Amino acid sequence: MAGQPPDYPCHHPSGYDDRRSRSERERDYYNERDQPPSSSRTAAGGQLNAKQLSSHISNAGSADALLALFAAHSASLDHIHAANLWNKLGKQRVERRHEEQLERLALLADCSRVISDSLARDPSTWSVGNCRQLHQWQLWLSLERGADGQQHLLPASERQRCCDAMVATIARPSGLQRSVAAVLAAVWGPGFEEEHLEPHTGYSLDLAFPSSRIAIEVDGPSHFLLPDGRGVRKSNGPTLLKRRLLAAAGWKVISVPFYEWNRFATANERQTYLQGLLG
Repeated sequence: MAGQPPDYPCHHPSGYDDRRSRSERERDYYNERDQPPSSSRTAAGGQLNAKQLSSHISNAGSADALLALFAAHSASLDHIHAANLWNKLGKQRVERRHEEQLERLALLADCSRVISDSLARDPSTWSVGNCRQLHQWQLWLSLERGADGQQHLLPASERQRCCDAMVATIARPSGLQRSVAAVLAAVWGPGFEEEHLEPHTGYSLDLAFPSSRIAIEVDGPSHFLLPDGRGVRKSNGPTLLKRRLLAAAGWKVISVPFYEWNRFATANERQTYLQGLLG
């Protein structure tokens, strides 16, 4: 019947044997049918240009379609595309399976708002908070976007202003961090640094082994979202971004969540826990 998805089994004209279940093929058929033509590629098979991407965002009619565009073109999204995607997703039905992509897009959209607001003003009026977020945006462009990101970098003087704001932020070790540092010293001796200033990113690392580029981040409650319905705590946007940018800069980042650390009552238990994390 016209308009029905093909029955199983089916074979792709190229010879690919499509072994999806009938329900999977029906889902994909209707999703593809409802998409605007060529939603993830140009006629030449490359990335969409800015105008085409804006058009596809406008025409996408579901959360799946919008997030598919985000997944396919995240490397070429500018702050306007990110904001438009986020605003349109607010009108769609989203499900638990969308959570991870939504968190990434929310982080990008929030940075995009600060970026667009800041770039419209004279740099001398930028707040310290705005400079810090602009610095993180510049790190993302340089560490993850490669050659494509270079065209979006701020002038050198403005990048330096943002970097200075990032570095000037004073980090104060918490009691939790001091507790982890004391156990780490008992296990590994004095070969690590506290509040190590990572020179490339400007981030302060809670505990670090600079020579081996291993960072231990002691994550208290402020690093997490509230527990979900299953009691699971997920790291918040700034924490995920810090880990991601440090990883892109060549660091191995190990998290010590407060709720795991506080489960252990003795020094021996905590030493065993740290030894397990550090391998």
